[in-house]
Amino acid sequence: MREFSSLYTRALLGAAVGALAFGSLAHAQEMKELNIITPNDSSCGMYPQWNGTNLGFWPAAGLKVNLLPSETSIPYVAFLQNGDADLVVLDSAQVLQAADAGLPIKVLYEAYNYAPEGIVVTADSPIKTLQDLKGTTIGMASDRDLITTIITLDSIGETLESFDVTTVVVGDSGPVMAGSLTNGTIDAFAGGSSDRAGIQAAGVEIRNITPPEVSRNPGNSITGWGPSLEDKRPLIEPFLRGWAMAQHAGVVDTKLTASACRESIPEQFEKLENGLRLINTSVYETQLRRTKDYGELQPDVWAAIQGPYVKLGEISKFIEPDNFLDASFTAAANNWTLDEVKAAMGKWKEENPDRVIN
Repeated sequence: MREFSSLYTRALLGAAVGALAFGSLAHAQEMKELNIITPNDSSCGMYPQWNGTNLGFWPAAGLKVNLLPSETSIPYVAFLQNGDADLVVLDSAQVLQAADAGLPIKVLYEAYNYAPEGIVVTADSPIKTLQDLKGTTIGMASDRDLITTIITLDSIGETLESFDVTTVVVGDSGPVMAGSLTNGTIDAFAGGSSDRAGIQAAGVEIRNITPPEVSRNPGNSITGWGPSLEDKRPLIEPFLRGWAMAQHAGVVDTKLTASACRESIPEQFEKLENGLRLINTSVYETQLRRTKDYGELQPDVWAAIQGPYVKLGEISKFIEPDNFLDASFTAAANNWTLDEVKAAMGKWKEENPDRVIN
């Protein structure tokens, strides 16, 4: 296990002021720790991972959340299996592949009910549709985005080989991804919403050329290791409750969410408009709740998306969603009130007037 990233250390320092609102509570009880890996620990794109600490939702519950480094060649599910991570965030392909392999993973919370996975190009690119990708080079944040490319091309009856498409991993750094698109290293980019947010935060306007049906999947889901869930329930329930509150905080006051995120990732706000664009996209597109409850699981969607994975050999057979979904945490994740969210946000704003983006 690598050491925690410097970004996480900086996040803790930035969160110190926000946690003052709950200082007496935090001191009155021992802080419990939870380790989680998310797809991108260097971006405000997945803003609840920063709101949860910075706005005090997790400290209020006596919880210290450690973001483990996301840039690793080891499959995230391995960290669940060996116990180094209590939770990980997996895309739909990773969930299905782990379940197909017989691993006892359980999806607990859909962080993205509807994630725009797929392929994007720069706003001024001559590539207008998927048909224009023939003979091009498509960049990816990591190898795991290869399935996105394959499924997207399959939606028009093509393969990497039939379309003479080359893929290359460019990494998940926003400036690097953006630079690869603008300097001609790649013609298009395949990846998830957090990757797209990073590109936009770097100041590059992008255009989605992916058919809507490809995007209908739970793009990022908070996942645990089935055999250990009951033992860890007292830790996981307050974490998910804090995540849901942090997610809703973005809707309540988007600029305040941006202000809190800037405490952790200031470089994404060097150009304020880029940082605000990233947060707005995250709040109102990629992480906008499309179900009754936050994190609510959608078995019908999980069933519907499996066809292409089976066809392409990514999974060996259809898997009943009940085998890898656990909805028993949903009620606890939503056991909070709007007044509680507003109170925490108001306290942070009151104590950090010079940090608030107006």
